Amino acid sequence: MKKTMSFTLFLLVVAYPIYGMSVKTIVDEMNARYTKIVERAGGIKITQVIKSISNGAEVSTVQNILKKGKRYRIETISQLQLDEEKTKNVILFDGTNIWFISPYVGITMMPKDEAMIHGIFDDFSKLIPLSSRISGEEKINNEDCYIIKTPDDSDVPFKKIWVSQTRFIPLKATGMLSKKIITLIFTDYKKIEGIWGIPNKTETMIDNELVATSTVETVETDIDIANETFDIQSQ
Repeated sequence: MKKTMSFTLFLLVVAYPIYGMSVKTIVDEMNARYTKIVERAGGIKITQVIKSISNGAEVSTVQNILKKGKRYRIETISQLQLDEEKTKNVILFDGTNIWFISPYVGITMMPKDEAMIHGIFDDFSKLIPLSSRISGEEKINNEDCYIIKTPDDSDVPFKKIWVSQTRFIPLKATGMLSKKIITLIFTDYKKIEGIWGIPNKTETMIDNELVATSTVETVETDIDIANETFDIQSQ
């Protein structure tokens, strides 16, 4: 009898999340916040400047992000002294597939998880599989976070994600890129339609070396975006 009771208690302890929160609950909260933003904001346009460091030189690019429901379009224009159309690359999600459009290579299909690298999270369960686990807690910029570790065999871009315990927003993420450690730091979140939306600043580091900083300049909501904007046949 004692052995049976002890085993039952052991199962209860293992089954109950040690941190008082399950990965599913965290992902549900993140998705609920994001869904509210999309529903309330309608068409969204985000303009940000990205400053990249390559071989000691700084290169600036302007990025325009158009979002409508689950679909999005990311236009990146280099600030080089060249014809704008020759330096504009487009990443487009038509609701089913992700496309890369370039004046040099034409139109090609991208891996479905590629958008996660670009900060476009349309469904956090794609970023954080439910088989992930909470591996600890840590403060990021004085904010308590859950550290979520994704399964080693999962095909996701990040292996660890730090999520705010109160706002349910990602503040840090790490993974591997070309056998190097990539780290993203998300700071200075602003509200969209009264809800914590996107980070105004994102720092990208490779092997602890800063390689890029993205800064949001404007966020426009409730704008009219034609459906053709996301139609690959119209490009």
